[in-house]
Amino acid sequence: MGDAYIEVTGENISECFKGAAIGLLKLVYNIKKVELKERLTVEINGYDLQNLLYKWLEFLIIKLTAEKFAAGDFDVQVDKKELSLKGKILGENYSPKKHGFRTEVKGITYHLMEINEEKGCKARFLVDL
Repeated sequence: MGDAYIEVTGENISECFKGAAIGLLKLVYNIKKVELKERLTVEINGYDLQNLLYKWLEFLIIKLTAEKFAAGDFDVQVDKKELSLKGKILGENYSPKKHGFRTEVKGITYHLMEINEEKGCKARFLVDL
């Protein structure tokens, strides 16, 4: 099909990573229809911030495609010194009937990925559809 280029902003890096998750999942289903019934714990490490963002988004794609988990909200904290993301994901089992289906995400790419923290945080990334 093509690609989607997503840009998110936030007051800090943690808000950017939360916004990136929402932006990614809005491509696939109606995130507003997700009931926050289940809670998953997440802990991800990277070797730099771009790798951490890549692994975070890849983790969400795997949860959706392999485990049929529809995330609806996120309480995550990014530690720039440790290059880690820790927190909770709230959601429920994915149902195309309930949540809809918009497009299939094949993967995340490093191509054109940027994280800028000059004024708050701005992140951009490309999604392969």
